[in-house]
Amino acid sequence: MNRPPASLRGYLALFRREAWAIAAFSMVTNILMLAPTLYLLQLYDRVLLSRSEMTLLAVTLITVFLFMVMAFSDWVRSMVAIKAGVRFDQLLTSRLFSLGLTTQAPALNGTHQAMQELTFIRHFVTSNGLFAFFDLPWTLLYVAVLFVLSPILGTLAIALCLVQFGLALWNQRSTALPLEKTAEARQQGLQFLDSKLRNIETLHVLGMLPSLWQRWVSIQSRWHALDAQANQVQSRNQQVNKFARYTMQSGMLGVAALLAVKGDISIGAMIASNVLIARTLQPFDVIVSTWKQFIQAKASASNIDQLLASAHGEEDPVYLTTPGEPIKGRLALVQIAVKASGGKPLLRPLNLDIEPGEILGILGPSGSGKTTLVRCIAGICDNREGEILVDGIALSRLPANVYAAAIGYLPQEVALLEGSIAENIARFTQPDPEKVIQAAQTAGIHDAILRLPRGYDTRIDAEAPVLSGGQRQLLGLARAIYQQPAVIILDEPNSHLDDQGEASLITALLLLKNQGKAIVIVSHRTHILNITDKLLVLDQGAMVCHGPRDQVIAELNRARQTPASKVA
Repeated sequence: MNRPPASLRGYLALFRREAWAIAAFSMVTNILMLAPTLYLLQLYDRVLLSRSEMTLLAVTLITVFLFMVMAFSDWVRSMVAIKAGVRFDQLLTSRLFSLGLTTQAPALNGTHQAMQELTFIRHFVTSNGLFAFFDLPWTLLYVAVLFVLSPILGTLAIALCLVQFGLALWNQRSTALPLEKTAEARQQGLQFLDSKLRNIETLHVLGMLPSLWQRWVSIQSRWHALDAQANQVQSRNQQVNKFARYTMQSGMLGVAALLAVKGDISIGAMIASNVLIARTLQPFDVIVSTWKQFIQAKASASNIDQLLASAHGEEDPVYLTTPGEPIKGRLALVQIAVKASGGKPLLRPLNLDIEPGEILGILGPSGSGKTTLVRCIAGICDNREGEILVDGIALSRLPANVYAAAIGYLPQEVALLEGSIAENIARFTQPDPEKVIQAAQTAGIHDAILRLPRGYDTRIDAEAPVLSGGQRQLLGLARAIYQQPAVIILDEPNSHLDDQGEASLITALLLLKNQGKAIVIVSHRTHILNITDKLLVLDQGAMVCHGPRDQVIAELNRARQTPASKVA
């Protein structure tokens, strides 16, 4: 399978045919834009002199036919742009969806923003602003025709184009900073709102909403003020540009009239010159009016390009397991270490082996690196150093989907997604009823689900929770073991469980152990620790002791009797 492009330019390169098609139809459209000029010349210089009705009819019919071809060509290039925009969206949507949800995508803040950035680009691609860039080179054709009519008119047209270009450059420079500040303020507001919505219940309970509302009003007021300022600058520039364009068109007509009075050009050429200069200046005018949209699309393209580049830093993973050979779950951690962004060690280099059919318990005080370690084993920890071997194969050489299918992960905070209970257990694949029920029974949540009004079809909604904290943890456990993974990683799985729930958890873990699963569990409760085979004790990111459960417990008991010991 071909590797997806590493940059937005790579995706745009897939649309060379569409770009050439738009360029070709733009050529036809712009050449046929000369039809009104030719029609005027024929009327004034041929029909009025010959007074021939047949000539008038013939010229009119030919011109109407050219207008039809021009309209058709303009319509076709619009359809090509629209279809290209849809195809562009389809190519990038799935890619941005996955990258927007990855933990290693710093360029964009989640899927919503990624999709919004893509929408900005698609809107510009299908707008008149894009066509203006294709029409701009054809202004030379209209200038050339003006030179044919009169060298004076051609020279004047060049001067007017330079004036219009200067106005466009002035517009770009005067709007760049206001548009940039507006975009930053808008992004700040979105991030503020998004972060607060994720903690809405806590904000209600602690009575923080009034204060946050004042901050939100302040952020919104700043955004509105900057947006108004940017719009004022943009509107001022458009009015100046409009005044200059009308003045230049009138000036061109006045010069042409003077030449006609002197007999240097005909009346038809005088009127045609006004049509030609209007068409010559039109692309500049469209570019100025759509400049804000262009800047927005350009910034979005830069952000998406960063996201694509950040996901393409390494070579594609390679399948090294033989086809059909399942992962057994034998893990080896070699010099695994993690540092924070400031360089502070979160996990100091350690070596660890985890065998199938073995339960490893991880202990340590808060901040000792327990969650960091299990995140490393799950393959979702940033800034990880060292290597993890899965059945002797480096994790970096395994496709992400292969390892994901072999992993069951239950984090401290169970995140259930909007959908049915069955869909959540089945990881939002097509639910297999037998496997869903089996996972729920193993986790000890089956009976509780049956007591719900719609059973496994009960919808989970963040605004209307139907499960207690303990039930959510057991449901998360059912989701973790749904695909019969070889490695099961549980971070504080009993923090919300009562005695009955913990008993169900212990029963499930013993069953999974007997099935040959490699189990890693972080917990402080002794009931869970009693079923572990090995224990690992961490303190300040370093391994304090590791080995068989009874041996480690004995070491901990001896350490407690030593006041100088750092082991808790």
